[in-house]
Amino acid sequence: MAGRFVLSFVIDEHVRFASPVRIARSDARGGDRLRAANPGGWEPVEWDELLDGRLGPWAFALEGERVVAICHTPLAMTATSAECGVWTDPAFRGRGYAAAATAAWAALLRPTGRELIYRCDETNRSSRRVAERLGLRLVARTWELERADGDGSKLHPLCSLRR
Repeated sequence: MAGRFVLSFVIDEHVRFASPVRIARSDARGGDRLRAANPGGWEPVEWDELLDGRLGPWAFALEGERVVAICHTPLAMTATSAECGVWTDPAFRGRGYAAAATAAWAALLRPTGRELIYRCDETNRSSRRVAERLGLRLVARTWELERADGDGSKLHPLCSLRR
């Protein structure tokens, strides 16, 4: 069976990241100006639902009006926890933008009292580097099997296109 090792980190309340990059968050006005800023990889309906907050909280790192890093909530939050997902434009990797977006996402969710989780594939060096930059605490290394039902959909689980 095919699978992968996944690392799980806790984003403690002390986590901050100083960066000059401009951050947009889902709790602030201005999401409409980002409608045309879909960096790719998001279906148009899914992007609109993300910006509208229907897929959970998010934080973006911006270069001008270009979205260069995204930290979002890829799974439904529970009453006690929330997990983040991170993406960075390959042309902007290594500059701390994902760490800045992740710290902003954590600051957005910290007041809810949820346990904040950062997970990544063990072989994803860039994602592991984000965890290192933020000083995240490793809490688990688990083996995950690939789905056998063939659902390779990359759509967000809460996206209306899944229904």
